[in-house]
Amino acid sequence: MLSPEAEIETLRAAVARQFSVYGVVVSPMALTFQVGVPPGGVDAPFDALRLELVPKDYIPTITQEKGETLVHVQRRPRPRFARTQVNLILLLVTVLTTTFFGGAWNWMDYSGQPFLSAESIGFGSLFFTLPLLTILGSHEMGHYLVAKRYKVQASLPFFLPSVPPLGTFGAFISMRDPIPNRRALLDIGVSGPLVGFAIAIPVTLAGLALSAASPATGLTLAGEAQPSLLFRALSLFFPLPDTLLSHPHPLAFAGWVGLFVTAINLLPAGQLDGGHVARALLGSRQLYLSWSAVLILFGLSLFYPGWFLFGFLIFILGVRHPPPLNDLTRLDPGRKLIGIAAVAILIVTFVPQPFVTVASERGLAFVATDGTALPINQTIALGTSILLTFGVNNTGPVKESVIVTAYDPNLNAFGFVILFTSYQIGSVVTPVSNNSVTLSLKSTQLAAFDLRVTAPPVWPTPLPRYVAFVVVARTIDGSVSAQLPVDLQIIP
Repeated sequence: MLSPEAEIETLRAAVARQFSVYGVVVSPMALTFQVGVPPGGVDAPFDALRLELVPKDYIPTITQEKGETLVHVQRRPRPRFARTQVNLILLLVTVLTTTFFGGAWNWMDYSGQPFLSAESIGFGSLFFTLPLLTILGSHEMGHYLVAKRYKVQASLPFFLPSVPPLGTFGAFISMRDPIPNRRALLDIGVSGPLVGFAIAIPVTLAGLALSAASPATGLTLAGEAQPSLLFRALSLFFPLPDTLLSHPHPLAFAGWVGLFVTAINLLPAGQLDGGHVARALLGSRQLYLSWSAVLILFGLSLFYPGWFLFGFLIFILGVRHPPPLNDLTRLDPGRKLIGIAAVAILIVTFVPQPFVTVASERGLAFVATDGTALPINQTIALGTSILLTFGVNNTGPVKESVIVTAYDPNLNAFGFVILFTSYQIGSVVTPVSNNSVTLSLKSTQLAAFDLRVTAPPVWPTPLPRYVAFVVVARTIDGSVSAQLPVDLQIIP
């Protein structure tokens, strides 16, 4: 271990290899070297100094104060980072959660197939898990590769598992070295959103094409994903069903998520990607924009509560963005245009109210399908049959498993036979022969029933006689039900 005098001399020699040093100030926090500005500027010499000192756990910064150019050198503790096995384990867990809680879940919602069916898992993985993780992974690898280009150490992506309907909270990388200059800050910050955005567009287009070709047959969600300006513009190329927003094809939903993630990351707040871009463009003035973004998120929480949590998280992690090591070198015009393009992408992909809650009250209702009034009043002769027709409508916002029953033990004891013969959902007719039917109805969907009532050949008391029974429709959990009274006049 070097003595303090030797350490100072070693650092002075390193700085002197890049700059002319005419003074040294020693403080408890750092060594400050007063240097002359080389004829070619400070950018290349300072970057060479950084590449020499950072591997030795020294962090140099360069500033201008009171007309002097100063190079500050601080010692940093030797960092300890998570091993690559952590990244791999999180990736494997996230693949599982996104396969089941993202892909299978969304395919079940879209197609009506059981959650754990081979179709839901297979097609859900193909149309949701794979494209979404590709977008998220490519986003983070964009940061990683550009950081490597600037010789800034960064971790591989950490994927975060989650619950439905996505199965993941996204991914992030850890920057293990400070950012050297504004160019690197902009390039590293904007690379992820640009790569993710470039992949999300064709994913969205393919998903919209599939939405137009195969409209949904599953349930309608209780919340509608609202389109951004770009998503709405891309939708104009396809003849889309009315159920697109409440019931998108999983591939379209993966594209929507990819565009929305791009917008969130480009918010000019804290150390988000957009915060990197804003700090590179505006310097220290980015702080005002960062506070404005946080306050806007708090305001938008009146319409979507999730924004409050996100704004609070930015506030806790830090609204102020730290400067790069070299904050003196300005951006060239080309990079300024890239920064402006990032702002434009934020505008066309941001959704102030990502989800709109639709009516949430569950309900079932009996309706007439043949123009007759409800409840049902009919006449039946001994030894004959009549056919009763009616419908059951799911008036709630979500898919329901419904049990419809027509049974009366007293009438059964006197010889009545009450059986459903068929039910029809849309154009599909299903024959049955039972007094109870279990079926699935998506939101606002109607099932039309044929119920055959057969009277016994004899009756023990004088006729005419009035009897009644009740058809009951209830959800499989028993929390929602409806009744249809049926009155019959028995004649000889």
